[in-house]
Amino acid sequence: MTAMSFFHDYQREQEWNISKKELLELVEVGVLAEEDIDRAVAAKFNPNRCGFEGKGEIWVEDILNLGISPVKLIENVRERFTSLGGIIFEGCSLSRLYIFDDAAVLQAADGNVLASRLVIDATGNFSPIVKQIRGGMKPDGVCLVVGSCARGFSNNSTSDVIYSSSSVKQVGESKVQLFWEAFPAGSGPEDRTTYMFSYVDPQPRCPKLEELLEAYWDLMPKYQGVSLDDLKISRVIYGIFPTYRESPLPAAFDRVLQFGDASGIQSPVSFGGFGSLTRHLGRLSDGIYEAITGDFLDSHSLSLLNPYMPNLSASWLFQRAMSAKQRTSVSSDFINELLSINFQCMQKLGDPVLRPFLQDVIQFWPLTKTLGLVMITKPQILPSIFNQVGIPVLLDWSRHFFMLGSYTFLSTFIDPLIRPMVNSFPPKTKYEWKRNLEAWKYGAGLDYEL
Repeated sequence: MTAMSFFHDYQREQEWNISKKELLELVEVGVLAEEDIDRAVAAKFNPNRCGFEGKGEIWVEDILNLGISPVKLIENVRERFTSLGGIIFEGCSLSRLYIFDDAAVLQAADGNVLASRLVIDATGNFSPIVKQIRGGMKPDGVCLVVGSCARGFSNNSTSDVIYSSSSVKQVGESKVQLFWEAFPAGSGPEDRTTYMFSYVDPQPRCPKLEELLEAYWDLMPKYQGVSLDDLKISRVIYGIFPTYRESPLPAAFDRVLQFGDASGIQSPVSFGGFGSLTRHLGRLSDGIYEAITGDFLDSHSLSLLNPYMPNLSASWLFQRAMSAKQRTSVSSDFINELLSINFQCMQKLGDPVLRPFLQDVIQFWPLTKTLGLVMITKPQILPSIFNQVGIPVLLDWSRHFFMLGSYTFLSTFIDPLIRPMVNSFPPKTKYEWKRNLEAWKYGAGLDYEL
């Protein structure tokens, strides 16, 4: 069986930030050897900060503390892929895809035609196939990101995982809550990448990237304690990350599977990327292999690889809580206050609660303990929460919270009873039950281990 890959030839200098624990998932599934990963690490740094405008700071270790060179990492993956018989069509774009009962036929822009048993769509948030599936549906949320990599930071040994240096601000025609991330860059000891991002509702009045970038240049010097005159800008970064409530995205066609950001498997809080996928690599690798081996390539069977996950759906409440409302009676500092009290409570509850959340894994018992401690510690904040997120969002979140508890129960107590019997099932039933067991485990966040 030969794998084929289409991609455009480009070089991206911007490093990917991830933890070693997440990166080792590539080793566990056999994509790379550990020495390949070590060669791709451009920067290491600790500790990592979370803070909210004068309300205290929390410092953690080994969260997004590696800067990975994508050029080196992809080159290592490429070498391994081709050494195992994979074929890469570099700089070749795909123009059409035809689905038949026995094959998927791909037509390249240069006229070449190839047949495949399974097509994996890993073309990201703006996948043409996903656009066709969603039918022009407006995203339910958008994260806008701007930033830069620059030289001239003398204090450059730590990172910011999430930091807010101000309350809600007016940018363009909209009110926004601005957050920061900052990481040392591997290109030099004084090189640092700083990102400013905001969660917004997709509507005509939301800020333009240009407006957000102007705010970035105004606010970044105070945030980092530097002067723009002392910095040498290497590159400017910007992006738009849409998120949809109807995610992960079930397969809409036979023989076509969405993968990575195209599948919607990313959290609406972390808004996608490399780290949001690595924890699913083992599950997806096994499932795709079994689907191809058993010829379970109909849309229903492939949809079992991108199942409903209540922990991802429950994350919508956090994005809503972190999005500034245009008309509200809550104070402009409410979001900072809410996040600060939540992080303080998670820190009190210890690493089993704090670390999964920081790595974007929502679990039932840590979430229950955090919410309980917040209500005990500061019950007066509850009316403002209702005002900020709205009753319909809370009711919808309650449904996913209940399912999160249900999946936790199923994975903890029912899985051990069923799993010993699965191998005796007929092939199709075995495939389906294995995907169900994985959905319970991953949907409850129980795949995460400290």
